[in-house]
Amino acid sequence: MLSVGENFKYEVKAEVVGEYDVIVCGGGTAGCTAAIAAARGGAKTLLLESSPFLGGMLTEGNAGLTNYVYNGETADIQTEITERLRRDPKSAQIVGGIALEFAEKLIARGAALGTANTAGTYVYTDSQEFKILLFEMMRDAGVEVLLHSPICDVIANDGRIEGVITSTKLGRRVYLAKQFIDATGDGDVAALAGVPFVLGVGKDDSVYRDGFLELGDQQEIGAMFRIGGVDFDRYVEYVSTRPGEYRPTRAGLVTLDEFVKAYNSGEMINGIGKFGKDTVTKMGSGWFQIYNYPQKGVMVGCISLLKANAERAMGRKASNGLEVKDVTRAEYETLIVAKDMVECLKKSVPGFESAFLIDTPKAGIRESRHIIGEYRVNIVDILNRVEFPDAIGKGSHPIDVGPLPTEVKEFVKPREWAFDLPYRCMVPKNIKNLLVAGKCVSATREAYGCIRPTAQCMVLGEAAGVASAIICETGCASTMDIDVSLLRERLKKAGAIV
Repeated sequence: MLSVGENFKYEVKAEVVGEYDVIVCGGGTAGCTAAIAAARGGAKTLLLESSPFLGGMLTEGNAGLTNYVYNGETADIQTEITERLRRDPKSAQIVGGIALEFAEKLIARGAALGTANTAGTYVYTDSQEFKILLFEMMRDAGVEVLLHSPICDVIANDGRIEGVITSTKLGRRVYLAKQFIDATGDGDVAALAGVPFVLGVGKDDSVYRDGFLELGDQQEIGAMFRIGGVDFDRYVEYVSTRPGEYRPTRAGLVTLDEFVKAYNSGEMINGIGKFGKDTVTKMGSGWFQIYNYPQKGVMVGCISLLKANAERAMGRKASNGLEVKDVTRAEYETLIVAKDMVECLKKSVPGFESAFLIDTPKAGIRESRHIIGEYRVNIVDILNRVEFPDAIGKGSHPIDVGPLPTEVKEFVKPREWAFDLPYRCMVPKNIKNLLVAGKCVSATREAYGCIRPTAQCMVLGEAAGVASAIICETGCASTMDIDVSLLRERLKKAGAIV
Protein backbone atom coordinates (compact mmCIF):
# COMPACT_ATOMS: atom_id res chain seq x y z
CA MET A 1 0.00 0.00 0.00
CA LEU A 2 1.25 3.52 -0.83
CA SER A 3 2.12 5.94 1.93
CA VAL A 4 2.07 9.74 2.03
CA GLY A 5 5.19 11.22 0.48
CA GLU A 6 6.13 8.07 -1.40
CA ASN A 7 7.22 8.39 -5.05
CA PHE A 8 6.24 5.79 -7.63
CA LYS A 9 6.31 5.31 -11.39
CA TYR A 10 3.32 4.76 -13.61
CA GLU A 11 2.62 4.55 -17.35
CA VAL A 12 -0.12 6.34 -19.29
CA LYS A 13 -1.03 5.91 -22.94
CA ALA A 14 -0.87 9.09 -25.01
CA GLU A 15 -1.92 9.66 -28.61
CA VAL A 16 0.24 11.73 -31.01
CA VAL A 17 -2.31 13.99 -32.70
CA GLY A 18 -0.39 16.77 -34.44
CA GLU A 19 2.95 18.06 -35.73
CA TYR A 20 3.89 21.73 -36.11
CA ASP A 21 6.75 24.12 -36.72
CA VAL A 22 6.10 26.08 -33.50
CA ILE A 23 4.07 25.24 -30.42
CA VAL A 24 3.31 28.04 -27.96
CA CYS A 25 2.40 26.79 -24.50
CA GLY A 26 0.18 29.30 -22.71
CA GLY A 27 -2.28 31.73 -24.29
CA GLY A 28 -1.82 34.61 -21.89
CA THR A 29 -0.06 37.94 -22.16
CA ALA A 30 3.14 36.70 -23.79
CA GLY A 31 1.74 33.61 -25.49
CA CYS A 32 -0.83 35.41 -27.62
CA THR A 33 1.72 37.78 -29.12
CA ALA A 34 4.17 34.89 -29.58
CA ALA A 35 1.66 32.76 -31.50
CA ILE A 36 0.55 35.60 -33.78
CA ALA A 37 4.15 36.60 -34.49
CA ALA A 38 5.24 33.02 -35.27
CA ALA A 39 2.31 32.43 -37.63
CA ARG A 40 2.79 35.76 -39.38
CA GLY A 41 6.40 34.70 -39.87
CA GLY A 42 5.27 31.69 -41.89
CA ALA A 43 5.46 28.99 -39.21
CA LYS A 44 2.73 26.39 -38.77
CA THR A 45 1.76 27.36 -35.22
CA LEU A 46 -0.27 25.74 -32.44
CA LEU A 47 -1.32 27.62 -29.29
CA LEU A 48 -2.18 25.50 -26.25
CA GLU A 49 -4.06 27.10 -23.35
CA SER A 50 -5.55 25.54 -20.21
CA SER A 51 -8.33 28.13 -19.75
CA PRO A 52 -11.63 28.37 -21.67
CA PHE A 53 -10.46 31.58 -23.40
CA LEU A 54 -7.31 33.50 -24.31
CA GLY A 55 -5.64 36.49 -22.72
CA GLY A 56 -4.53 35.40 -19.27
CA MET A 57 -4.19 38.40 -16.97
CA LEU A 58 -5.43 40.67 -19.78
CA THR A 59 -8.85 39.00 -19.77
CA GLU A 60 -9.41 36.60 -16.86
CA GLY A 61 -7.27 38.80 -14.62
CA ASN A 62 -8.85 42.21 -15.47
CA ALA A 63 -5.33 43.67 -15.77
CA GLY A 64 -4.62 46.63 -18.02
CA LEU A 65 -1.99 47.00 -20.72
CA THR A 66 0.83 48.67 -18.85
CA ASN A 67 3.30 51.36 -19.83
CA TYR A 68 3.90 51.82 -23.53
CA VAL A 69 5.90 55.01 -22.93
CA TYR A 70 8.96 56.41 -21.18
CA ASN A 71 8.75 56.58 -17.41
CA GLY A 72 9.38 59.83 -15.57
CA GLU A 73 10.78 60.36 -12.10
CA THR A 74 8.32 63.04 -10.93
CA ALA A 75 4.72 64.02 -11.46
CA ASP A 76 5.74 67.05 -13.53
CA ILE A 77 7.89 64.96 -15.89
CA GLN A 78 5.20 62.28 -16.16
CA THR A 79 2.67 64.99 -17.04
CA GLU A 80 5.06 66.32 -19.70
CA ILE A 81 5.36 62.84 -21.21
CA THR A 82 1.57 62.62 -21.24
CA GLU A 83 1.39 65.93 -23.12
CA ARG A 84 3.81 64.54 -25.69
CA LEU A 85 1.48 61.58 -26.11
CA ARG A 86 -1.38 63.97 -26.86
CA ARG A 87 0.65 65.91 -29.43
CA ASP A 88 2.80 63.17 -31.00
CA PRO A 89 2.44 59.62 -29.61
CA LYS A 90 5.45 58.24 -31.49
CA SER A 91 7.77 60.67 -29.67
CA ALA A 92 6.91 59.12 -26.31
CA GLN A 93 6.08 55.47 -27.02
CA ILE A 94 8.73 52.79 -26.56
CA VAL A 95 6.49 49.75 -27.25
CA GLY A 96 5.18 49.01 -30.74
CA GLY A 97 4.41 45.89 -32.76
CA ILE A 98 1.61 43.54 -31.80
CA ALA A 99 1.32 45.04 -28.30
CA LEU A 100 0.52 48.44 -29.82
CA GLU A 101 -1.78 46.78 -32.35
CA PHE A 102 -3.82 45.27 -29.51
CA ALA A 103 -4.28 48.65 -27.85
CA GLU A 104 -5.13 50.52 -31.03
CA LYS A 105 -7.70 47.95 -32.14
CA LEU A 106 -9.41 47.96 -28.74
CA ILE A 107 -9.43 51.76 -28.51
CA ALA A 108 -10.93 51.95 -32.01
CA ARG A 109 -13.71 49.57 -30.89
CA GLY A 110 -14.48 51.69 -27.84
CA ALA A 111 -13.30 48.76 -25.72
CA ALA A 112 -10.29 50.44 -24.11
CA LEU A 113 -9.30 53.67 -22.39
CA GLY A 114 -5.87 55.06 -23.14
CA THR A 115 -4.07 58.35 -22.81
CA ALA A 116 -5.10 60.93 -25.43
CA ASN A 117 -6.97 58.10 -27.17
CA THR A 118 -3.72 56.19 -27.68
CA ALA A 119 -1.52 53.61 -25.97
CA GLY A 120 0.16 55.44 -23.12
CA THR A 121 1.07 54.84 -19.53
CA TYR A 122 -1.77 52.38 -19.05
CA VAL A 123 -4.62 51.16 -21.26
CA TYR A 124 -7.64 49.69 -19.50
CA THR A 125 -9.62 47.26 -21.61
CA ASP A 126 -12.99 45.54 -21.79
CA SER A 127 -11.96 41.97 -21.01
CA GLN A 128 -14.87 40.40 -22.90
CA GLU A 129 -14.16 42.35 -26.08
CA PHE A 130 -10.47 41.52 -25.71
CA LYS A 131 -11.29 37.79 -25.68
CA ILE A 132 -13.10 38.17 -29.01
CA LEU A 133 -10.32 40.28 -30.55
CA LEU A 134 -7.70 37.67 -29.65
CA PHE A 135 -9.66 34.90 -31.37
CA GLU A 136 -10.08 37.09 -34.45
CA MET A 137 -6.36 37.87 -34.61
CA MET A 138 -5.43 34.20 -34.16
CA ARG A 139 -7.77 33.27 -37.01
CA ASP A 140 -6.42 35.99 -39.29
CA ALA A 141 -2.80 34.97 -38.58
CA GLY A 142 -3.54 31.29 -39.14
CA VAL A 143 -2.84 30.11 -35.58
CA GLU A 144 -4.49 26.85 -34.51
CA VAL A 145 -5.86 27.34 -30.99
CA LEU A 146 -6.70 24.58 -28.54
CA LEU A 147 -8.25 25.60 -25.22
CA HIS A 148 -8.86 23.34 -22.19
CA SER A 149 -5.41 21.86 -22.89
CA PRO A 150 -3.14 22.09 -19.83
CA ILE A 151 0.45 20.92 -20.32
CA CYS A 152 1.20 18.00 -18.01
CA ASP A 153 4.53 16.73 -19.36
CA VAL A 154 7.12 17.01 -22.12
CA ILE A 155 9.09 14.55 -24.23
CA ALA A 156 12.73 15.65 -24.20
CA ASN A 157 15.84 13.90 -25.49
CA ASP A 158 19.45 15.01 -25.94
CA GLY A 159 18.80 18.63 -25.01
CA ARG A 160 15.76 19.06 -27.25
CA ILE A 161 12.02 18.92 -26.68
CA GLU A 162 10.28 16.59 -29.13
CA GLY A 163 6.74 17.11 -27.93
CA VAL A 164 4.45 18.38 -25.19
CA ILE A 165 1.68 16.36 -23.57
CA THR A 166 -1.71 17.75 -22.60
CA SER A 167 -4.26 16.23 -20.24
CA THR A 168 -7.80 16.28 -21.66
CA LYS A 169 -11.19 14.71 -20.98
CA LEU A 170 -10.36 12.16 -23.70
CA GLY A 171 -6.95 11.31 -22.28
CA ARG A 172 -3.34 12.39 -22.86
CA ARG A 173 -2.47 13.94 -26.22
CA VAL A 174 0.98 14.57 -27.69
CA TYR A 175 1.87 17.48 -29.96
CA LEU A 176 5.21 17.50 -31.78
CA ALA A 177 7.13 20.52 -33.07
CA LYS A 178 10.51 21.80 -34.21
CA GLN A 179 10.45 24.79 -31.85
CA PHE A 180 8.66 25.50 -28.55
CA ILE A 181 7.80 28.66 -26.63
CA ASP A 182 7.06 28.49 -22.91
CA ALA A 183 4.59 31.29 -22.18
CA THR A 184 2.95 29.60 -19.19
CA GLY A 185 3.97 32.44 -16.87
CA ASP A 186 5.50 30.04 -14.36
CA GLY A 187 8.03 28.35 -16.63
CA ASP A 188 6.15 25.06 -16.48
CA VAL A 189 7.46 23.63 -19.76
CA ALA A 190 11.02 24.73 -19.04
CA ALA A 191 10.92 23.10 -15.60
CA LEU A 192 9.48 19.86 -16.99
CA ALA A 193 12.28 19.80 -19.58
CA GLY A 194 14.97 20.18 -16.93
CA VAL A 195 15.84 23.85 -17.29
CA PRO A 196 17.37 25.19 -14.04
CA PHE A 197 15.48 27.97 -12.28
CA VAL A 198 15.27 30.06 -9.13
CA LEU A 199 12.02 30.09 -7.20
CA GLY A 200 11.31 33.59 -5.90
CA VAL A 201 14.26 35.23 -4.13
CA GLY A 202 17.60 33.66 -5.03
CA LYS A 203 21.08 33.87 -3.52
CA ASP A 204 22.17 36.33 -6.23
CA ASP A 205 19.35 38.78 -5.49
CA SER A 206 20.33 42.00 -3.72
CA VAL A 207 17.44 41.82 -1.26
CA TYR A 208 18.79 38.49 -0.02
CA ARG A 209 22.38 39.73 0.25
CA ASP A 210 21.14 42.85 2.05
CA GLY A 211 19.23 40.66 4.52
CA PHE A 212 15.80 42.02 3.57
CA LEU A 213 14.22 38.74 2.40
CA GLU A 214 14.78 35.00 2.77
CA LEU A 215 15.55 32.55 -0.02
CA GLY A 216 12.38 31.49 -1.80
CA ASP A 217 10.27 34.50 -0.77
CA GLN A 218 7.88 35.56 -3.53
CA GLN A 219 5.99 38.72 -4.35
CA GLU A 220 2.50 38.90 -2.94
CA ILE A 221 -0.41 37.27 -4.78
CA GLY A 222 -2.90 39.86 -6.00
CA ALA A 223 -6.13 40.36 -7.91
CA MET A 224 -7.89 42.97 -10.04
CA PHE A 225 -11.66 42.89 -9.55
CA ARG A 226 -14.46 44.87 -11.20
CA ILE A 227 -16.79 47.22 -9.30
CA GLY A 228 -20.09 48.42 -10.76
CA GLY A 229 -22.50 51.21 -9.86
CA VAL A 230 -19.85 53.93 -9.48
CA ASP A 231 -20.75 57.60 -9.98
CA PHE A 232 -17.54 58.81 -11.66
CA ASP A 233 -18.46 62.49 -11.70
CA ARG A 234 -19.11 62.56 -7.98
CA TYR A 235 -15.95 60.56 -7.25
CA VAL A 236 -13.64 62.78 -9.34
CA GLU A 237 -15.17 65.91 -7.85
CA TYR A 238 -14.46 64.51 -4.39
CA VAL A 239 -10.79 63.55 -4.95
CA SER A 240 -9.99 66.73 -6.90
CA THR A 241 -10.43 68.79 -3.72
CA ARG A 242 -8.31 66.52 -1.50
CA PRO A 243 -4.70 66.56 -2.73
CA GLY A 244 -3.44 65.09 0.56
CA GLU A 245 -5.79 62.11 0.41
CA TYR A 246 -5.38 60.98 -3.18
CA ARG A 247 -2.28 60.09 -5.20
CA PRO A 248 -3.05 60.00 -8.94
CA THR A 249 -0.70 57.68 -10.79
CA ARG A 250 -0.12 56.10 -14.16
CA ALA A 251 3.24 54.42 -14.55
CA GLY A 252 4.53 57.09 -12.17
CA LEU A 253 2.86 59.86 -10.23
CA VAL A 254 0.95 62.53 -12.12
CA THR A 255 -0.49 65.77 -10.82
CA LEU A 256 -4.05 66.00 -9.54
CA ASP A 257 -4.77 68.56 -12.26
CA GLU A 258 -3.61 66.04 -14.88
CA PHE A 259 -5.86 63.41 -13.30
CA VAL A 260 -8.94 65.67 -13.61
CA LYS A 261 -7.96 66.74 -17.15
CA ALA A 262 -7.62 63.12 -18.23
CA TYR A 263 -11.01 62.21 -16.79
CA ASN A 264 -12.74 65.17 -18.44
CA SER A 265 -11.16 64.13 -21.75
CA GLY A 266 -12.53 60.59 -21.47
CA GLU A 267 -9.12 59.06 -20.80
CA MET A 268 -7.82 56.37 -18.49
CA ILE A 269 -7.41 57.45 -14.85
CA ASN A 270 -6.15 55.65 -11.77
CA GLY A 271 -4.73 56.37 -8.39
CA ILE A 272 -4.45 55.55 -4.71
CA GLY A 273 -6.88 57.07 -2.25
CA LYS A 274 -7.74 57.01 1.44
CA PHE A 275 -10.77 55.43 3.06
CA GLY A 276 -12.66 57.43 5.67
CA LYS A 277 -10.74 57.78 8.93
CA ASP A 278 -13.10 55.47 10.81
CA THR A 279 -13.01 52.75 8.15
CA VAL A 280 -11.05 49.59 8.97
CA THR A 281 -10.50 47.04 6.20
CA LYS A 282 -9.71 43.35 6.40
CA MET A 283 -6.38 44.15 4.76
CA GLY A 284 -5.45 46.38 7.66
CA SER A 285 -4.91 49.27 5.23
CA GLY A 286 -6.42 52.75 5.01
CA TRP A 287 -5.66 52.97 1.28
CA PHE A 288 -7.36 51.74 -1.87
CA GLN A 289 -6.23 51.58 -5.51
CA ILE A 290 -8.72 51.79 -8.38
CA TYR A 291 -8.77 52.25 -12.17
CA ASN A 292 -11.56 53.31 -14.51
CA TYR A 293 -13.01 51.04 -17.18
CA PRO A 294 -14.37 51.47 -20.73
CA GLN A 295 -17.95 50.88 -19.55
CA LYS A 296 -19.58 53.79 -17.73
CA GLY A 297 -20.00 53.26 -14.00
CA VAL A 298 -17.40 50.47 -13.74
CA MET A 299 -14.02 50.59 -12.01
CA VAL A 300 -11.31 48.02 -11.34
CA GLY A 301 -9.96 47.57 -7.82
CA CYS A 302 -6.54 46.17 -6.97
CA ILE A 303 -5.58 44.14 -3.90
CA SER A 304 -2.45 42.33 -2.71
CA LEU A 305 -2.85 39.45 -0.29
CA LEU A 306 0.56 38.59 1.17
CA LYS A 307 0.57 41.29 3.82
CA ALA A 308 -2.95 40.44 4.93
CA ASN A 309 -2.10 36.74 4.95
CA ALA A 310 0.94 37.24 7.13
CA GLU A 311 -0.77 39.57 9.60
CA ARG A 312 -3.87 37.46 10.04
CA ALA A 313 -1.86 34.30 10.60
CA MET A 314 0.67 35.96 12.90
CA GLY A 315 3.61 35.91 10.56
CA ARG A 316 3.23 32.81 8.48
CA LYS A 317 5.66 32.48 5.57
CA ALA A 318 4.88 34.17 2.25
CA SER A 319 2.66 32.27 -0.17
CA ASN A 320 4.18 30.04 -2.83
CA GLY A 321 2.53 30.64 -6.21
CA LEU A 322 3.20 27.03 -7.24
CA GLU A 323 1.72 25.42 -4.12
CA VAL A 324 -1.97 24.59 -4.62
CA LYS A 325 -2.75 24.96 -0.91
CA ASP A 326 -1.40 28.51 -0.89
CA VAL A 327 -3.16 29.46 -4.12
CA THR A 328 -6.43 27.92 -2.91
CA ARG A 329 -6.22 30.02 0.24
CA ALA A 330 -5.49 33.10 -1.89
CA GLU A 331 -8.54 32.44 -4.08
CA TYR A 332 -10.79 32.45 -1.03
CA GLU A 333 -9.16 35.50 0.49
CA THR A 334 -9.51 37.35 -2.82
CA LEU A 335 -13.29 36.93 -2.54
CA ILE A 336 -13.39 38.12 1.07
CA VAL A 337 -11.00 41.07 0.72
CA ALA A 338 -12.61 42.29 -2.53
CA LYS A 339 -16.07 42.21 -0.97
CA ASP A 340 -14.77 44.03 2.10
CA MET A 341 -13.07 46.71 0.01
CA VAL A 342 -16.27 47.46 -1.89
CA GLU A 343 -18.23 47.70 1.37
CA CYS A 344 -15.63 50.13 2.76
CA LEU A 345 -15.77 52.25 -0.40
CA LYS A 346 -19.56 52.42 -0.11
CA LYS A 347 -19.33 53.64 3.46
CA SER A 348 -16.60 56.22 3.12
CA VAL A 349 -15.96 57.41 -0.46
CA PRO A 350 -18.44 59.65 -2.32
CA GLY A 351 -19.47 58.19 -5.67
CA PHE A 352 -19.50 54.62 -4.37
CA GLU A 353 -22.80 54.74 -2.46
CA SER A 354 -24.45 52.30 -4.91
CA ALA A 355 -21.33 50.28 -5.75
CA PHE A 356 -21.39 46.49 -6.01
CA LEU A 357 -18.88 43.76 -6.77
CA ILE A 358 -19.22 42.49 -10.35
CA ASP A 359 -16.65 39.69 -10.24
CA THR A 360 -13.40 38.50 -8.75
CA PRO A 361 -10.96 36.79 -11.14
CA LYS A 362 -8.55 34.05 -10.21
CA ALA A 363 -5.74 35.18 -7.93
CA GLY A 364 -2.81 36.62 -9.84
CA ILE A 365 0.53 34.88 -9.27
CA ARG A 366 2.99 37.73 -9.60
CA GLU A 367 6.15 35.70 -9.04
CA SER A 368 7.27 32.08 -9.07
CA ARG A 369 10.06 30.59 -11.21
CA HIS A 370 12.84 32.64 -12.79
CA ILE A 371 14.56 30.45 -15.38
CA ILE A 372 18.34 30.43 -15.67
CA GLY A 373 19.14 31.59 -19.19
CA GLU A 374 22.09 32.55 -21.32
CA TYR A 375 21.99 36.00 -19.74
CA ARG A 376 20.41 37.03 -16.46
CA VAL A 377 19.16 40.61 -16.50
CA ASN A 378 19.88 42.47 -13.26
CA ILE A 379 18.59 45.71 -11.84
CA VAL A 380 21.84 47.57 -12.54
CA ASP A 381 21.39 46.75 -16.25
CA ILE A 382 17.92 48.24 -16.13
CA LEU A 383 18.67 51.33 -14.07
CA ASN A 384 21.79 52.12 -16.10
CA ARG A 385 19.91 51.56 -19.36
CA VAL A 386 22.50 49.14 -20.71
CA GLU A 387 22.29 48.94 -24.51
CA PHE A 388 22.38 45.22 -25.33
CA PRO A 389 23.58 44.23 -28.82
CA ASP A 390 20.82 41.59 -28.90
CA ALA A 391 18.05 43.89 -27.65
CA ILE A 392 14.63 42.80 -28.93
CA GLY A 393 12.49 45.48 -27.30
CA LYS A 394 12.16 47.95 -24.48
CA GLY A 395 10.33 48.49 -21.21
CA SER A 396 9.92 51.34 -18.77
CA HIS A 397 7.80 50.03 -15.93
CA PRO A 398 9.00 51.02 -12.44
CA ILE A 399 10.29 48.34 -10.06
CA ASP A 400 7.06 46.60 -9.10
CA VAL A 401 8.42 44.58 -6.20
CA GLY A 402 9.69 45.31 -2.73
CA PRO A 403 11.51 45.83 -0.51
CA LEU A 404 14.04 47.79 -2.58
CA PRO A 405 17.70 46.81 -2.19
CA THR A 406 20.33 49.33 -1.19
CA GLU A 407 21.68 49.72 -4.73
CA VAL A 408 18.25 50.85 -5.94
CA LYS A 409 17.66 53.29 -3.10
CA GLU A 410 20.96 54.99 -3.89
CA PHE A 411 20.33 55.22 -7.62
CA VAL A 412 19.28 58.56 -9.10
CA LYS A 413 16.86 57.89 -11.93
CA PRO A 414 17.31 60.01 -15.07
CA ARG A 415 14.67 62.51 -16.11
CA GLU A 416 12.98 59.92 -18.30
CA TRP A 417 14.07 56.40 -19.03
CA ALA A 418 13.48 53.08 -20.74
CA PHE A 419 15.53 49.89 -20.68
CA ASP A 420 16.54 47.19 -23.18
CA LEU A 421 15.39 43.57 -23.08
CA PRO A 422 18.05 41.18 -24.44
CA TYR A 423 17.17 38.13 -26.53
CA ARG A 424 19.45 35.94 -24.38
CA CYS A 425 17.23 36.31 -21.30
CA MET A 426 14.64 34.18 -23.15
CA VAL A 427 17.13 31.43 -24.03
CA PRO A 428 17.14 28.79 -21.26
CA LYS A 429 20.06 26.64 -20.30
CA ASN A 430 20.14 22.98 -21.37
CA ILE A 431 17.38 22.98 -24.05
CA LYS A 432 18.24 23.91 -27.65
CA ASN A 433 14.77 24.43 -29.16
CA LEU A 434 12.93 26.31 -26.41
CA LEU A 435 12.39 30.01 -25.77
CA VAL A 436 10.75 31.36 -22.62
CA ALA A 437 8.61 34.50 -22.86
CA GLY A 438 6.86 36.46 -20.13
CA LYS A 439 7.50 37.18 -16.49
CA CYS A 440 9.64 34.07 -15.81
CA VAL A 441 12.53 35.00 -18.14
CA SER A 442 16.10 34.96 -16.86
CA ALA A 443 16.28 37.94 -14.49
CA THR A 444 17.02 38.73 -10.87
CA ARG A 445 14.08 39.47 -8.61
CA GLU A 446 14.58 43.24 -8.75
CA ALA A 447 14.87 43.26 -12.56
CA TYR A 448 11.83 40.99 -12.80
CA GLY A 449 9.89 43.70 -10.95
CA CYS A 450 10.31 45.89 -14.04
CA ILE A 451 9.88 43.14 -16.64
CA ARG A 452 6.80 41.23 -15.43
CA PRO A 453 4.04 43.79 -16.35
CA THR A 454 1.93 43.17 -19.45
CA ALA A 455 3.56 45.42 -22.08
CA GLN A 456 7.00 43.95 -21.44
CA CYS A 457 5.59 40.41 -21.53
CA MET A 458 4.00 41.14 -24.91
CA VAL A 459 7.29 42.54 -26.23
CA LEU A 460 9.07 39.35 -25.16
CA GLY A 461 6.31 37.21 -26.65
CA GLU A 462 6.51 38.85 -30.07
CA ALA A 463 10.29 38.48 -30.13
CA ALA A 464 10.03 34.80 -29.19
CA GLY A 465 7.47 34.22 -31.96
CA VAL A 466 9.51 35.98 -34.64
CA ALA A 467 12.68 34.21 -33.51
CA SER A 468 10.99 30.80 -33.58
CA ALA A 469 9.74 31.37 -37.13
CA ILE A 470 13.25 32.36 -38.23
CA ILE A 471 14.76 29.28 -36.56
CA CYS A 472 12.32 27.02 -38.43
CA GLU A 473 12.91 28.87 -41.69
CA THR A 474 16.71 28.83 -41.53
CA GLY A 475 17.22 25.48 -39.82
CA CYS A 476 19.22 26.79 -36.85
CA ALA A 477 20.59 23.99 -34.69
CA SER A 478 19.70 25.88 -31.52
CA THR A 479 18.07 29.09 -30.35
CA MET A 480 21.50 30.62 -29.69
CA ASP A 481 22.53 30.13 -33.34
CA ILE A 482 19.98 32.61 -34.65
CA ASP A 483 21.17 35.64 -36.60
CA VAL A 484 20.26 38.35 -34.08
CA SER A 485 20.60 41.11 -36.68
CA LEU A 486 17.98 39.33 -38.81
CA LEU A 487 15.71 38.97 -35.77
CA ARG A 488 15.99 42.68 -34.97
CA GLU A 489 15.39 43.57 -38.62
CA ARG A 490 12.22 41.42 -38.76
CA LEU A 491 10.94 42.92 -35.51
CA LYS A 492 11.48 46.46 -36.78
CA LYS A 493 9.73 45.61 -40.04
CA ALA A 494 6.75 44.38 -37.98
CA GLY A 495 6.59 47.73 -36.16
CA ALA A 496 8.38 46.75 -32.95
CA ILE A 497 10.67 49.28 -31.29
CA VAL A 498 14.07 47.71 -30.58
